[in-house]
Amino acid sequence: MKRQYFLVIFLVGLLSACSIGQVNEPGNGQDVLPPEEDHVSALELAAEAALIDFYNQLNQGEYEKAVELYGGSYEELEYFNPGMDPDDRAGLLAAACEFNGFFCLPVSSVTAIDSGPQQPLLFEVSYINPDGSRFVLGPCCGATEEEMLPMDVFSVRVNCEKEDECQVLDLPPYVP
Repeated sequence: MKRQYFLVIFLVGLLSACSIGQVNEPGNGQDVLPPEEDHVSALELAAEAALIDFYNQLNQGEYEKAVELYGGSYEELEYFNPGMDPDDRAGLLAAACEFNGFFCLPVSSVTAIDSGPQQPLLFEVSYINPDGSRFVLGPCCGATEEEMLPMDVFSVRVNCEKEDECQVLDLPPYVP
């Protein structure tokens, strides 16, 4: 009787262990990580690449290419450039970088902010000056550093329809 009892307990334990192992093992057709986490990670990588490309294109004067990577509003640029054709997106970006006070600098660092799977994705970005130093936006318009703290990290939003279709929603830092 004891021997049968022991055998039943052993078999129940063995069967329980087998079914638990099947749920977590990657070899049975299931991923170890949920697919959503893989998808968000791939989207973050694509968004980061689009972000870096966009600011590099602006910095290099490749405004036609930058237009393809920009999905934000042109309203502010149209306001600054009332004599320009509002449909000349590349011209508006060129004016922003060359005349309007936008700092079209290359990216120094990008950090994804944990925003989950929702769109747009949010990043903290720092830029690099032509001399290699980190860009710092100082106080503006007569304010002191106590009234307006210097900023060297900027929030940038990126929207991705698919992994290969990401657009930056924010213009470079602006100094009046």
